[in-house]
Amino acid sequence: MQLESAKNYIINLLKEKLPAYLTYHSLEHTIDVYNETERIAKSENITSEHDKILLLTAAAFHDSGFIESELSHEQQSCIICTNVLSEFDYNDKEISKICEIIMATKIPQTPLCNLAEILCDADLDYLGRTDFESISNSLFEEFKYRKIVSDNKSWDLIQFNFFNSHKYFTKTNQNLRTQQKAINLQKIADNLNKYV
Repeated sequence: MQLESAKNYIINLLKEKLPAYLTYHSLEHTIDVYNETERIAKSENITSEHDKILLLTAAAFHDSGFIESELSHEQQSCIICTNVLSEFDYNDKEISKICEIIMATKIPQTPLCNLAEILCDADLDYLGRTDFESISNSLFEEFKYRKIVSDNKSWDLIQFNFFNSHKYFTKTNQNLRTQQKAINLQKIADNLNKYV
């Protein structure tokens, strides 16, 4: 499996083909998720090189489906994996596992193995970070463009409900991100109180 070559391939494709209005589901998001996946995997003691390659490939490709469609982008990402990864010496079983990990990130997240738990936590890592607000604003702009939300109040309500239904799966992120996540949630709650 040629992880670096596969990663370079998908990064170049995202650079070339991702629509500019995807201010959240951007190349930066993919790189951020990739880096956080690496961090969590190390902390969770994923020592198998094979597992690490599968996981990092899933991280690199997890939102590639946005090139094709916002709807069911996880399935689209899996189609891209299936069409492309054999060129980088991944076999059918490995591609199938990568797709299983990617599909776990579909909201509501449903990870069935520790590798999927890691990618799920990396994908929503920002909820428990100090840069939450700027990343959240990029998603708000994208959702406004896609006509999913129209104003701050509806956005804060979506975020409030999302926060309350979300949980981190790995011990790593439970320990590292829970406190800041609670602070971020409180800010959203404070905003909602202003609308009353």
